[in-house]
Amino acid sequence: MIGRGSKSVEVQVTPTSERTARILRTLFYAYVAITFVHIAYVVYREPFAFDAWNIAVDTDARPASVSRFFEFWHRMYTSSNPRIGQPMAYLAYKTVGFAELGTPLAYFAIVLGGFVLGTGRFPSRRNGRDLATLAIGLGLLWFVSPNFPAYMFCRAYATNYVWAAAIQIWFLVALRIHDVEKPTPKWKLLGCFALAIAAGMGNEHVGPTLLVFTIAFIVHRWRQHHLHSGFFYVGALGAVLGYALIFFAPGQGQRYEGLAERFTVTQQILVRGITGNLDIMQGMLFAAAPLLVLLVAIIATGLVSERRDEQDLAPVRTQQRDAILVVGFTLLGGALITMTVFASPLLGPRFYMHAMLLLLAGVLGVVRAFLHSRRSFTPFVVMAVLASGYAAARTIPLFTAVDRASTARLAELAATPAGGVYTADAWDQVSETWWFLGDDFRDQKKRELVANYFALDRVLFRGSDQWATLGVTDVKLTMHYDFDPPLCIDEVDQLDLKPYIGKDVGALHHAFLDAIAEIQRVTSAKLHYIDVVATFLGSSPPLPRDKVYVARWRDGVFEGYTAAMGRVGRSKDRKILLSPELQTAAWEIFLVAIGDPPKRLGTGNEGPFLYQPWRTAQYWILACKPDHCFVTYTAHHKI
Repeated sequence: MIGRGSKSVEVQVTPTSERTARILRTLFYAYVAITFVHIAYVVYREPFAFDAWNIAVDTDARPASVSRFFEFWHRMYTSSNPRIGQPMAYLAYKTVGFAELGTPLAYFAIVLGGFVLGTGRFPSRRNGRDLATLAIGLGLLWFVSPNFPAYMFCRAYATNYVWAAAIQIWFLVALRIHDVEKPTPKWKLLGCFALAIAAGMGNEHVGPTLLVFTIAFIVHRWRQHHLHSGFFYVGALGAVLGYALIFFAPGQGQRYEGLAERFTVTQQILVRGITGNLDIMQGMLFAAAPLLVLLVAIIATGLVSERRDEQDLAPVRTQQRDAILVVGFTLLGGALITMTVFASPLLGPRFYMHAMLLLLAGVLGVVRAFLHSRRSFTPFVVMAVLASGYAAARTIPLFTAVDRASTARLAELAATPAGGVYTADAWDQVSETWWFLGDDFRDQKKRELVANYFALDRVLFRGSDQWATLGVTDVKLTMHYDFDPPLCIDEVDQLDLKPYIGKDVGALHHAFLDAIAEIQRVTSAKLHYIDVVATFLGSSPPLPRDKVYVARWRDGVFEGYTAAMGRVGRSKDRKILLSPELQTAAWEIFLVAIGDPPKRLGTGNEGPFLYQPWRTAQYWILACKPDHCFVTYTAHHKI
């Protein structure tokens, strides 16, 4: 509670039987243990991606040692990322078990620190309401900020944001619970100084708000007790020093590939303009919306379920007012943190994380102040447990699969001869979502870095993209033709041929016919034939025939085929409907999930065909004869 130190007023309620209390405590500890195992397992299964490659390159893939640790830290501080999270990232990537232990501990530290900030005291392990509040925090944290789990399960983001946030929260906790009326031992002063430096070095967007709140808190405590505390002054000095260490670091201007040096802080704010900066604040409100809705639900539930008389409620109302005041301060702090993002050259969901974690502290304080009975706690505890179960159901299978895919990719890269070309098949999840940052090979710069690391000519990426040709990123449509007299259409200046884009086979046929009409318009040469052949820039995936056409034109006769696909009722079955020209025994019909061996469905006269997608991929329906195939339909299925 604001202005009450670590003291709080506890209201006596009807005690639960000791046996029931023991069962509930046991369930809480089981919940904590399961959450720990879940987070540790998923961290262990994190694929080798994103900053793992950067650290491998920066350290020449050498194993960790004390001297190499400080060498890496010095390099990051002077030329790249000066935050305190970067040396922790080195240990997270290089030391077995460091991330698997550190990430769940940071997760728990955020919840426990949020409880202390929200209530002004530590929870009691024998108080069921305290444990219920912590359980609610454990479940809420999965959805407290946009894409929070995705960042938590990437070691570089986790150390620079999640772990750093835990450090900063506990610096505030140290200030919140310090008793100014008791003498402070030297070891505690040194610990506060070190924690303050680490908190100041955590994040350049949080530092200013951290300093403002620290100074305001010192002033508030002075007005309240009229006592000077060296603990507060040491903490403020350490926070200032820590923030100065990253703000003026040589590597600060080199971050984001030098983007920070293109504009000064003031210029960046002015360049983005009023509208752009208001959009950033609007993003904070969107990020906070779930917590704010939940906040209203908690307050309403607490008020409606209250059954005590006004005399007993007097101290409760004081707790509730203090809790609402804490929420106001956390919203103010979150707004100040978000305003510092105005000066950032980059934007993204992670920049709202610290503001939302601060707001979580206010919500936990409201939970503890407004909910007093088992009946009022039950729906929110159940919601928290369901949230944790959903998080486990989403992340455990996902990270198990991408870990296997990452291991296979590393083995294939190592087996590719120097100077060769490697084609990376996309993981099932390519783009960033709430739970996973996606396949980093979708980034051209990352592929170039990996190619240099393995001394390859280049690394190609094969994945699904609705705007790519035939829905596959490395597919190219090549025109083969014969003119009389011979003609190279690339050398005809007046010829304006549009690129083949998209996965709609019928639309590609129209584009092909338009191209023929354009060729005949600007040239007088006789066109004997022209084919559009689907080829792959990298190694070709398994296909039923070596030659795959999209369309052909022979002496004025067009040849191209289409099919259609539809879902069968509510089932997972899909039905393939062939055009009439393909419904003969002369055609073999194949279904191909790009990257897997083709599946023969039968001959054209045996249709229609049913199938169920077996993995996330781009699927082609091919109509084949002994020496060639035609692409008739493409679809992306997500499992």
